[in-house]
Amino acid sequence: METATTLEQMAQELEQVKRELREVKEKYAQTAIENKSEVQPSAQPQEVVTKNGTRIEYPTEHPHIYTSPEMHNSEPTIRGSRVTVRAIVERMRIGQDPLAIHKSLPHLGLAKIYDAISYYYDHTAEIDLYIKENEEAGWRALHRVSL
Repeated sequence: METATTLEQMAQELEQVKRELREVKEKYAQTAIENKSEVQPSAQPQEVVTKNGTRIEYPTEHPHIYTSPEMHNSEPTIRGSRVTVRAIVERMRIGQDPLAIHKSLPHLGLAKIYDAISYYYDHTAEIDLYIKENEEAGWRALHRVSL
């Protein structure tokens, strides 16, 4: 009987965690909507020819950063690469400086790396939201595998 109680308690705790995660997700979704309305580029979309065809890009106030609904769900990306601003910020958070990032990603020039960092400081809430979403997706994937 003790096992049944324990399982029941675990089920209740799991439901509580699910509710809390839903609340956090709703909070961040609302924040994203508010932040995106503030940071959406006012520039007109541009059609860009790539190796794989064409795509629509929205330029930002940063010359090396753009967004595109076709790339990373409109997450700010470094022009000429598939590297997001979030990826640069996450590398910095684990202790890499711009020169170390450049050494590991030599196809990015230092100007692009510094522009990504500058974009982050201009749009901290937006990029922090992408980081949080990425962490949550990783957490969900990890727990799906471990079950």
